[in-house]
Amino acid sequence: MAKKVPQDVAFRLAQKAREADKKLKAADKKLKAAEKKAEKAEQKAEKAEQKAEKAEQKAEESESKDSDLDDFDNFDDFDDFDEESEAPEQSGGDAPAEAETPESSDSGLDALLKQASDSESSELKVERANKLTSEGDFAGALEIWKELTTSEGESPVNWRGLASVLDARDREGDSAKATTARQHADRLETQAITDATGRNMEDIIADLLDDGELNFSAGSDAKDDQ
Repeated sequence: MAKKVPQDVAFRLAQKAREADKKLKAADKKLKAAEKKAEKAEQKAEKAEQKAEKAEQKAEESESKDSDLDDFDNFDDFDDFDEESEAPEQSGGDAPAEAETPESSDSGLDALLKQASDSESSELKVERANKLTSEGDFAGALEIWKELTTSEGESPVNWRGLASVLDARDREGDSAKATTARQHADRLETQAITDATGRNMEDIIADLLDDGELNFSAGSDAKDDQ
């Protein structure tokens, strides 16, 4: 016979479901904002490439002028004329601009995209990881969950997310790794309960098994009703 779920537990589960729905909608908005930032970054990169091309053209024109002057200097009879002609060139001519190479523009784009990635919230990263998993991109999803378990290792949600991707990928050894991740998530949740209540886990389990509620009805710290 199935055990009846306590009313307060069912209420909390319903609340969590509503909160999860709100977080999902907020994550969708943040994802769209991130996509806009990426589009702007691409536009900046295109402008940087155009500037690099113009700079290269100026550099080539400058080299061509220098070559013409070198040929002109080979005529000894026009040494005096050379000195007069070079003076206006040095004072009035613009110094060639330092060329911005395509590599430098790509580096700037990478920096912008990394900044956009780092600014993502945990909720948005979870949303992206779940989307990649549904699309079969397990490598991409694993990278996100690894990042989350490293930066927010105290959250059981991140370890369960990591386990879900390992289950979906289903390679040799993934099942054992997923089990380890879930067990760690269980330990984190257990510790959170004991920290919040100040009770040991044996008493908490005994209390829940007694009547399904944390009301000190069972366990070594049970309270006797007078």
